[in-house]
Amino acid sequence: MKIIDMASTLADNFSIIEMKEIVTTLAKFHRIQGSDELRYAAEYIYSTLRQLSTFDVKRHVFSYGESYGLHDPVVGWNLSKCEAEVVEPTHILLSSSLYTKNCAVAHSPPGTVEGEVIYVGKGYNESLLNEDKVRNKIVLSYGNPYIVYTRFSKAGAIGFLFYKRGINDSATPYLSLFLTPAEASNYTAPAAAIPRKNANKILSYLERGERVVARIDVESKFVANADIVVVEASLNDNDYNEEMHIFAHYCHPSHEINDNVSGAATLMETVLSLDRLISKGHIKHIAKKGISFLWFPEYYGTLPFLMKRVLDEEKHISFGINLDMIGEKQEITKSTLNLILPPYFISNPIYESLITKILIDVLSTSNTSFNKVANIIRYRFDVLPYEGGSDHDIYLQFSIPSVMLNQWPDIYYHTDEDDIHKFDFEIAKAIGTSIGVFSWMVLADLPKESFLDAYKSFRNGYQKLKLCDMNSNLQVESFGNNQNEKYAYVGPKGVLSLRYVIRRLYSKLEEILKLAEDDFANFLLTRYIPLLLMSRPRTIDEIRESIWNEYCKDVDPRTLWKIIDILKELNLVKPV
Repeated sequence: MKIIDMASTLADNFSIIEMKEIVTTLAKFHRIQGSDELRYAAEYIYSTLRQLSTFDVKRHVFSYGESYGLHDPVVGWNLSKCEAEVVEPTHILLSSSLYTKNCAVAHSPPGTVEGEVIYVGKGYNESLLNEDKVRNKIVLSYGNPYIVYTRFSKAGAIGFLFYKRGINDSATPYLSLFLTPAEASNYTAPAAAIPRKNANKILSYLERGERVVARIDVESKFVANADIVVVEASLNDNDYNEEMHIFAHYCHPSHEINDNVSGAATLMETVLSLDRLISKGHIKHIAKKGISFLWFPEYYGTLPFLMKRVLDEEKHISFGINLDMIGEKQEITKSTLNLILPPYFISNPIYESLITKILIDVLSTSNTSFNKVANIIRYRFDVLPYEGGSDHDIYLQFSIPSVMLNQWPDIYYHTDEDDIHKFDFEIAKAIGTSIGVFSWMVLADLPKESFLDAYKSFRNGYQKLKLCDMNSNLQVESFGNNQNEKYAYVGPKGVLSLRYVIRRLYSKLEEILKLAEDDFANFLLTRYIPLLLMSRPRTIDEIRESIWNEYCKDVDPRTLWKIIDILKELNLVKPV
């Protein structure tokens, strides 16, 4: 059966009405990490998939109260109510959970406070801490919530109002603290998120020299040892030597659709469609490999699950596909569907070429070119080198080649305006169909090498054309005295976060923050370089060369030395 014929068969059994019910049900839950409603969402996914006749459906339960690798424990948290308002010099409703659950910064302590507002900008000004200017004040900031919250709480701030720049001014951002249980017992200041337009109203009063008094009321409750629930639907009725994983995270605030109800719901409907086809005998389940479809709380479910599956059960997982923000009305969100590839040093070109070919076929419309001799992709689609930020990061750390399907950039990302009106069910169906075709071809062990040479040429050539300047080249000079010293990653697995770094290297906060202001340097610190040094030890020059080969960027070696020094102080990297 041809790819397009299989896609058509799957599409005929893919129910948009059913997927709409899944989307609207999942979206009702305020799916914050460590919350009861996240667990309710998991139960809904599990109970829906339990009706499958050909899949084995399981729950795997872990605990937010435990550390897994680099992932510190996270306090369980449930929200009942949030309201933030200005009470002087006039009344302004800043945010309310009656309109958006994003009102409360996730993991905010409960409490009702009223006080004068002080603006701290990004929150990096040390003088505000040293001169005791924030004591008994409510802090207004657009900076990193965890950094600003912990720094200014210690300085005596009684409450926090956060907003984000660079988003629609009417949108309330999704922000979170990810406090550990120990931190939750030490901090008491409530924190609320407000739209940028309301932050600007406060700023206009402050710029005129007027005193602004705000009130924050958060009703929330911390929970010890909340459950992490991973749902798995598998066609693994034999003990296969090789498994494939297709996965999506199902966490994030209520009523936010593209991130990532879109991926979770599309994956559910894909599995339901495959089950219908197998049950009807339209496709045969002649599986030569195992395949699992998985729903995780982002990062916090993925890591313990893979520690169990790979390290404890010693299963070989040969490839993964991550669905994270995959069905958008591009004319509204201004996004592009991107296939994010794994780094070249953790690659499976056969499966990468297969998913690329299937997506191009399914997203194409026949005979629409000028002379009707070719197909044109009907949806903005691109192929990008490795980028971090989702569950494929964890798979890569276990040396499992994994790709991510993701819509980016999205002007409504992590805001309450990421709603169902921006979701394109037809495109989600096309992507789900592509995933179903991929699954069928993998299970049946059909030939997949025919496009391999073309894919390798495409990846190498296309990325070079996109990323490199006409006259770009890697500078050969080296810096430092230890040019031949190699470094290896020796720490536990897990995604390195700024929270993790700052908790352990608070004395170097200013240096770390300065480095992290450069997005690419932050990516190298928290994602790329740890992953690179897991694969094998490398010198600074070899690290530079790897970055150049992947991104056509020549990074100043002094930046790389700073990153290595931080990783060494964290006991994650050592010279070998």
